[in-house]
Amino acid sequence: MKAKKNHWNVIYELARLDFKLKYYGSALGFLWSLLKPFLMLGILYVVFFYFLKVTIPNYEIYLFLGIITWNFFADTTKDIAPGISSKAHLLQSTSLTPATVIAGTILHSLWTFLITLVIFFIFFFALGLHLTGSAIMLLILIPLLVLITTGVSLCIAPLYMRFNDFGHMWDILLQMLFWATPIVYDYKIVPASVAKWYLLNPITRVIVDMRNAVLYGFFPEPKQMLITLTITALIYFIGTVIFKKYGKKFIEEL
Repeated sequence: MKAKKNHWNVIYELARLDFKLKYYGSALGFLWSLLKPFLMLGILYVVFFYFLKVTIPNYEIYLFLGIITWNFFADTTKDIAPGISSKAHLLQSTSLTPATVIAGTILHSLWTFLITLVIFFIFFFALGLHLTGSAIMLLILIPLLVLITTGVSLCIAPLYMRFNDFGHMWDILLQMLFWATPIVYDYKIVPASVAKWYLLNPITRVIVDMRNAVLYGFFPEPKQMLITLTITALIYFIGTVIFKKYGKKFIEEL
């Protein structure tokens, strides 16, 4: 029990360290993390609502929820390699493990996500919108989002360490995945012939279920929720297997 508590204390301290390092020397500090989703919201809202004439009701709040959810996934996976590299001396000189460092990075990103989610709800209520009982699904969907992000992070961490160019490749893949995820549009516009493949994207499933629970007041269908749980478990399992196989080589690659 004590060892487990000490382990979580280390993760917490690493998350605090990441938080300080990320904003060290910055004039606005943590505000940059809050400005980023608002800047994205402003640009995408103007382009898609005013120029492309998207007709989704309450589009600004619809878009905001999609952006902050996506940013958690994208920012976390991009921060994995810098998070490990910045602690190379600790990994080489102490018993600290790469898995613990990754957990600290994810916890740091989760703090930012939860803070922006609070701002989302302030915005939500300011627009005169109301929650229903289905909003309790966030208590399931947010942990699923964390597990998906963790699984993907564990999969790509060895690639970050092994290939110097992987960071650039991942940036491109994230750009492609951004547009393949219904952040700025309704997933229902996807042709039926490809919809079943399109909905294999777990981030798509989480964002759609979050919007349904918060904006539209209904719970996901049990069958669809089971599919989401299965995909999430599979991603996490694959990530764990890959990391166990290649994680020990991390320190050698630093």
